[in-house]
Parts: sequence; C-alpha cells; structure tokens
Amino acid sequence: MKIDESLKKDIEEEMEKIQVPSSMYEFSKNIKGESKKRGDFEKPTRRNRGWRKSQFVVAAVISLVILTGSAFLNPTMAEVVSKIPYLGQVFHKPIQEVIAETLEKEGYKPAGIGMGMWGQKPLFDIRLKGTKEYVNQEEDKVLNILTEVLEKRGYDNYELMVSDTNEGSPALNEIEKQREELGEKLMRDLQIAGYPIMNINAYSHVVKVYIPIADEAKKVEIYKAAIELLKANGSPKQVQIITRDVSEEELESQWMPAMIRIEEEFYLKKEYRVADISYSYKPEKVSITIMTSMKSSDAEAKETVTKIRKEITEYLDSEEGKTKTEKQKYDLIVQDKNGNDFPF
Repeated sequence: MKIDESLKKDIEEEMEKIQVPSSMYEFSKNIKGESKKRGDFEKPTRRNRGWRKSQFVVAAVISLVILTGSAFLNPTMAEVVSKIPYLGQVFHKPIQEVIAETLEKEGYKPAGIGMGMWGQKPLFDIRLKGTKEYVNQEEDKVLNILTEVLEKRGYDNYELMVSDTNEGSPALNEIEKQREELGEKLMRDLQIAGYPIMNINAYSHVVKVYIPIADEAKKVEIYKAAIELLKANGSPKQVQIITRDVSEEELESQWMPAMIRIEEEFYLKKEYRVADISYSYKPEKVSITIMTSMKSSDAEAKETVTKIRKEITEYLDSEEGKTKTEKQKYDLIVQDKNGNDFPF
C-alpha cells in the first residue's frame, strides 16, 4: 500500500507537534529490566492467566513512544497512523502504557496500574505518588482524564479507582485478601485430601485448579472434591481442572504479549460479553477458551460469537500475532454462560 502525498504531508505536520515526555528517555534505559519485572508481579497463587491483577511499570522504546504516544492523544495523528499497515499494528499499545503516559503528561506520577477482574467487570486501580490528601483532591480530575482515554479506545466495560501508594483501596484490598485466602485454603484442603495440586487461582468467578496429571477419572474426582469444599466454605463457584507441566510455563511466557492484547480488547468492551478467558498451553497446540455471559438462545449470541472468533483469529493469524506466538498452533473455543461450547 502506497502512502500518497496528502498522507505524507499530514504525517510531517503532526510529527512536528510531538512533544516527548522527558522521563521517557530515562525509561528507555531500563527496558530490559522492566520487561523482566512484568513477569514477577503475580503472587504464587496467580501464576495462570485470567486477566491477572498486575502492577505495570512503563518502559518503551523512544522512537515508538514519540509516534504512538502522540498519536493516541491527537485524533488527527491517530487517523493518519491507522492508515499505515505496520504502524497500525504498533499503534495498539497496551492500555496500561497509554494510561501511565497520559497521567505523566498531565503532571501526575503514576506508581502502578493495577488491573483485575472483580465481580463481572474489569477494574483499574490507579496508584499515584503523593499524600493521601493530594490524591483525594485530584481523584475526580484523574477519573475524568482516564474515562476519556478509555472511551477513545472504544472501551466501555470497566471501573476505575484512584488510590495513594501508602494505603491503596481498602475495598480492593479486602476483596483481594478474601480471594487469596480462599485459594490458599482450597489448595491446603485438597492437598490434605491427598490430591497433587500445583496451584489454584480463585481470583475470578471460575476457580482454576492446576494439577500435574492428565488422568480423566482423577480430574473428575478432584473437580467434585473442589466443588464440595467450596460449598462447605460458603463460596459456591465454578471450577476448572487444568493439567500443566514445566514446558507449559515456557509457552505461557511466549504467548503472554498476545494474551495481554486479547484480554484487553475483549474484557473492556461490553459488546463481546466476555466473562472469563482461560488458556491451556500444550506443546502441540495452545487452547484459548472464551467464556461469555450469553446463552445460545440469546438473539445476539450468534453474531457476537462470530465476531469474537473473527477478531481473535485475524489477530493471531496476522504477521504481528504470528511473531508474538512464534507461529504456534492454537484452538479457539467460545462458550456460553454455563461452560458449554456454542453450536455455531
């Protein structure tokens, strides 16, 4: 695709307007270190994906930040960049980076961007440096700024919370504590019962239990035991039993950039009605399971499911997707609210 003279002129004019945040030069020096940190934020009970809650620290290549940072904040430049094939792919930077860069441009000092599924909606917990009084004073302004940022991205399914670095959100901390305790207790009870449990994630409405064995009868046995233990604890939830081994950890790390993009796109838009996303990492094939809040009989179900499949396959089959996943084969499964595969 050629770029015509009019498009070139637009690019040149907009490039002249770009201002680079001074701290971006400092961030660029620490790219390698920060990239490594991104895999270390989860607690042991959260090793699986499922839109984990993570503290994100901005690190970006300067040449990329100069163009895409300005493009996001400038509608004219955004339109220009989106017409260029390669840059159109790069332009979709993770929303955590966009949020952090926007706050810095507005004069704030973000300490971390917490993200997670709390209940049925994604929640952003924005931590700002400064006193509690300062953060309380700026909270409404920050919420307005970030709402505009997310709406420009087309996201309409989220909640925002602003807190200082000292205390954080009491409500969020309490929810996190309860779910962490639930996961730890379930793991302890299952291990006492004699089951080989590797890990448990109780941070979404589907509790994921990781085991090192693939025997179907044993998986059913563990599933039933987990259901009964959760009911006994007053926490009736759905349970998924997942088999893992060491090689799967390597695959998960390899696929993480692609998964982050998929999760951001589908959790943050109401139209997809996505309740949970899970993965199975096998050397021969990676499985992606999208659980929705729809029933097969819902009027919009078929159209929505078709769109979900189309968006994900087009991304994973694109050059960008193949690069991030090293052309690994994959299966895409879309399910209804009861965990049944859609028939269409």
